Amino acid sequence: MERSKAYIRELLTGLVPDPEQIIWKCDIYVRELLKWNVRINLTAIIDPAECWEKHIQDSLLPLQYIMQESSLLDMGSGAGLPAIPLKLCCPDMEVTSVDKVRKKINFQKHCKRLLDLQGFNAITARLDAHLEMERRFAVVTARAMAPLAELIAFGSPHVKSGGLLLAMKGRVGHEEMEGGHSAAAAANMEVERIEECYLKPSGAQRQLIFMRKKEV
Repeated sequence: MERSKAYIRELLTGLVPDPEQIIWKCDIYVRELLKWNVRINLTAIIDPAECWEKHIQDSLLPLQYIMQESSLLDMGSGAGLPAIPLKLCCPDMEVTSVDKVRKKINFQKHCKRLLDLQGFNAITARLDAHLEMERRFAVVTARAMAPLAELIAFGSPHVKSGGLLLAMKGRVGHEEMEGGHSAAAAANMEVERIEECYLKPSGAQRQLIFMRKKEV
């Protein structure tokens, strides 16, 4: 756990004013997540060290690329990942977190109160029921939620012109990537770049796939 915390401290240094405060708040979040998980199924990960690496560290991988954005929608956020760790690092960003499972959203609302997350909204809704929101977001994220083409179908309507759809995934195969390119083109988007990342200390591979909606 300490090795993962050290890497998170390294990620945050130079990006946020007080990395230790973020780590302290993330520690509160992890403790609450594991405590609630005893009663309701929030995560399959029950080891604190693994939780720090595969939840907190994983959630913060895109931080340097999106921290200046004004608004974020996190689709299929589960227990609030990456929405809550990113909100902790970006207090001025308006964050909306959506999941279809009410008990997971209730946990997120509990964390909102506990961590005093201003400008954080947690909503129970199904994405495949055409989530209706009047606003569009600067960034829409999805972490290990669905195949790339499906994710684009869900997310692209909620990205503002010139905004980003960010898929946070493990290794994406050639067939899925080709389907993603086709789906992006159909949604007036283009794959802008792919960042290869590795979690520490496990070395687990991650890909951050950035898709930009074309200006209209």
